[in-house]
Amino acid sequence: MNAVTHTPGPWTLVEHDRDFFVLPDGDDNGCITEIPNRGNGRNYDENQANARLIASAPDLLLLLKQAVARVEIANAEGNPILSAWLQDARAALAKAEGIL
Repeated sequence: MNAVTHTPGPWTLVEHDRDFFVLPDGDDNGCITEIPNRGNGRNYDENQANARLIASAPDLLLLLKQAVARVEIANAEGNPILSAWLQDARAALAKAEGIL
C-alpha cells in the first residue's frame, strides 16, 4: 500500500450553526471538510450522517487494513469465502488510497 497522504486521524465532527465540520483531532484551525446544511439538497439528518461517515474514515481505513492483514494470515490455505472477501477489501483499500 502507498504511504498515507491524507490528514492523519482521528478526526472529530463538530456542529456549528447547524453546519458540520470535520476537523483533525487537536487542530481547531484545520478543516478536513465542511458540510453546510443549506443549499445542498439534503436534509439535516442526511448531512449529519454523511459528516459522521467522513469523520470516521481514518478509523475505518485502519481497521480494514488490520482486518486484511489478519485474514491474509488466516487464509493461507485458500478458503474461497475469505479469498473473495480479500479481493473486495483490497479493492476498497485501493479506492480509498487512490491506487486505481
